[in-house]
Amino acid sequence: MVDTNLIFTFSGIRGVFGKNLNSDIARKIAIAFGEIFIDNEKKVILGRDTRPSGSIIKEGVIEGLIVKGFKVIDVGICPTPIVIFTKNRLNIPLGIIITGSHNPQEWNGLKLLSPLSYLLNEDLEQISEILENINLEKYKINNQIITENVSTFNPIPDYIQTLNRYLDVSKIKESNNLRVVVDTGAGTGKYATPQILEGMGCEVELINNDLLVNKLFPREIEPIKNNLTDLIMEVWQGNFDVGFAHDSDADRLAIIGEDGSCYPEDVGLALIAEDYLRNNINNTEEIIFVTNLASSLMFDVIAEKYNAKVRRTQIGEVFLAEAMRELLKNKAKDTSNCLIFGGEGSCGGVMIPNFNNTRDGIFAAAKIVEILVNSGERISKLVSKLPNYFSYRITISINPKDTKLIIARVKQELIDEGEEVEHIGYDLRICKEKDWFVLIHPSNTEPIIRIISEAKLESLARIYCEATAELVNLVINQL
Repeated sequence: MVDTNLIFTFSGIRGVFGKNLNSDIARKIAIAFGEIFIDNEKKVILGRDTRPSGSIIKEGVIEGLIVKGFKVIDVGICPTPIVIFTKNRLNIPLGIIITGSHNPQEWNGLKLLSPLSYLLNEDLEQISEILENINLEKYKINNQIITENVSTFNPIPDYIQTLNRYLDVSKIKESNNLRVVVDTGAGTGKYATPQILEGMGCEVELINNDLLVNKLFPREIEPIKNNLTDLIMEVWQGNFDVGFAHDSDADRLAIIGEDGSCYPEDVGLALIAEDYLRNNINNTEEIIFVTNLASSLMFDVIAEKYNAKVRRTQIGEVFLAEAMRELLKNKAKDTSNCLIFGGEGSCGGVMIPNFNNTRDGIFAAAKIVEILVNSGERISKLVSKLPNYFSYRITISINPKDTKLIIARVKQELIDEGEEVEHIGYDLRICKEKDWFVLIHPSNTEPIIRIISEAKLESLARIYCEATAELVNLVINQL
């Protein structure tokens, strides 16, 4: 591994700008990326979020790609879901998105896109190995060559037009009188979400829409309750119908109810799932909802209500995208009428492969507006109808080199205790039908294991989580 302390995850590479990520490191990553896709068509779509460091990293990425013979389609500052939408729509084989996603401002990163989805772990390991041997002195390029091989393109209007047709926005607008607050967090969502919601007939108020004069973000980037005080107060005091918040690249969505409630991350996806299932139950032979091992049991309850199936994957958007792609491919071989969709409850972004097979917080916000308009009910009323579960979490520090051994021993202990253990990747999950589950999840980005539990009673969620954490700690102490 290259000695930069960069973090390699299923969604790309992250680091702290100026510490272990800069223009030269970005150039090396782009060169390594070009090296492993040397035999592919030489086109890459490139976008970035609103972090000021993105412009410097972008220079390095462009130079690295061009010295490997690639042509770059630069879409500028653009939400991640729209970059991926455009990549797929225009059949561009590869992509790089410069974004720190929901990480704090000092971070930045590169989301790397293969012809199918995000790069897999083996691809990232190969990039890491190549980085060690790159000497930038061997890769010189002049500005004329850069200019000749970079084209610019604004994909946002096409995305908005396609979404408007997909949701039949003209019909929604006829009866929409919703008042909405959008907290873009000065991220890329500012260039799409407000325009879409206004086009749907919403009265939209924007907050935290611009970087401060010192180029800092107006709030912490991750759209969680502790960071959304401004939005919560604005919705509640201003008698708005709903509030939405994104992270910096707008693949995540947080929702605030009209009473100021900040809903758990699973709720938005659950509302969308219920709506799709209810409206397709009579005209679809089979419905498959794809989500990950950490998502709420409420999806199993909702799916059962409509005789739909739930398919769970390893945690990580790439695994959901691949599962949906395979399902669609297999279903194309028969004549059955099948609906396949899903998402990761932990981020609020829905994945509709027929529209955009990626986590899309912008589409999710538009879909929630459609649901509110069509139902004529307040969002708090709709949420109250969802299955009710309580969750609990414990974090345990580990030595990352021990991860595989810890998981193997914990799994054996659980089996010895008579538990049926679902093992996908490094994740372990035990559950009792739709009553409760516990997930043991080694983090992709930190030297920790997360114990996540859910149950119908808050006390049981805590007990199951604490008991499992005690078992994990026991195994760690025996190493």
